[in-house]
Amino acid sequence: MPEKYTTPYPAKRIYSDGRSEDVKVLLAKECPIKLFLNGKLFTTLFASPLELKELAVGHLITEGIVSFREIENIEVEGSTIRVRTRKESQDIYTENSGEVEEAREVEEVKEVKEVGKAGKKEKASRELFVDSDSMFEPQIVFTGTEYLESDTYKLTRGTHLAALIDRNGKLAVQIVDVGRHNAVDKAVGAAFLKGLDLSQHYMLSTGRQPAYMVIKAARAGIPLIATKSMPFDSGVEAAKKANVCLIGQLRNESMLIFASEWRVKF
Repeated sequence: MPEKYTTPYPAKRIYSDGRSEDVKVLLAKECPIKLFLNGKLFTTLFASPLELKELAVGHLITEGIVSFREIENIEVEGSTIRVRTRKESQDIYTENSGEVEEAREVEEVKEVKEVGKAGKKEKASRELFVDSDSMFEPQIVFTGTEYLESDTYKLTRGTHLAALIDRNGKLAVQIVDVGRHNAVDKAVGAAFLKGLDLSQHYMLSTGRQPAYMVIKAARAGIPLIATKSMPFDSGVEAAKKANVCLIGQLRNESMLIFASEWRVKF
């Protein structure tokens, strides 16, 4: 399936000894995806062109817009996704209006000023807490290193990956996308569509973990996040507040636990 994520492009390779050659390389595809919510354009996402139903479900859940049980219907046509909810009056920002429509619940609206989210308004609950007592054996977390690279990444060096692994070390979901946040959204969406209990899984990510990424996982009820990268300080603080275990620099031989270390039984 990697070919569905990639497209060939001509390039000129220049060598340090002065040689050159014309080559074709595979680049990761990125497409604008329009997401409509109850007939109104909610947002445009730039993502890999597959798993769009999963992307829509996961994005709406991890952004705190709707719960899975509120989603009534999802239609995907080309690069357009249309989602209908059971209650049409949602407390959301749309690309068209940029204003809050009929508040469904009282929540704080704040400015999120982080990498990739500067100046964008986001609904944020004052108390986001993952109410799960799940713990994981260290070896189960180390097992995640087996799933850190995809065939698409090996071909393009231009994609991220998110995976969900259960407490027995079994891979439940593995998703590739050009964006780290999209990969997380798609993995969460796939999990909800499969009926998985996310409180019994941990998330593996190839991306850095600022607060925004940690909060996305926490909204889905994921108790542990492990990444091969290093988290930001904002991500660590968000994980502490949300009762999420945050692991960075996951390697075959070691890992760094920054928050809620009690979730790893060592």
